Amino acid sequence: MLSLSPNLRQTLLEEFRYVANEMRKTEDPARKLYFFSATYGSVNRIFNIEFDPELVFAHLVLNNAHQTIDTRISSISQRREGAIGIPDGLLEKLTQAVEELTDNWEKGKPIDGTLRNIALLTYATTGNGYYLYLKGQLSI
Repeated sequence: MLSLSPNLRQTLLEEFRYVANEMRKTEDPARKLYFFSATYGSVNRIFNIEFDPELVFAHLVLNNAHQTIDTRISSISQRREGAIGIPDGLLEKLTQAVEELTDNWEKGKPIDGTLRNIALLTYATTGNGYYLYLKGQLSI
């Protein structure tokens, strides 16, 4: 469970709500991911003030998600690796995951399941993950 002072907890929740709201407003994948990048940035700033192992776990998953998905979006826009796409609805699911993560932190619930879902969404944008998605073995 997240153990932060009330002020830092509120700051974190406000940042995540803002991110989710901005991600919802745009259809542009690059812009959606731009706002998503604020998740791990916010977490990093918070744990530099008050350390919590749960924030490290969240930071690692969110940072990796951003880098991996950003690489796939860049590859698609530059017409490299054209056979590997992004599953339909993936970025919407990512937005929902940010909202769920925020809600879980606010309610004092575990975040492991949400971070696992983010990891699966991220994996679906890799070559093997997209293959498994197409085969129906990896659902998002």
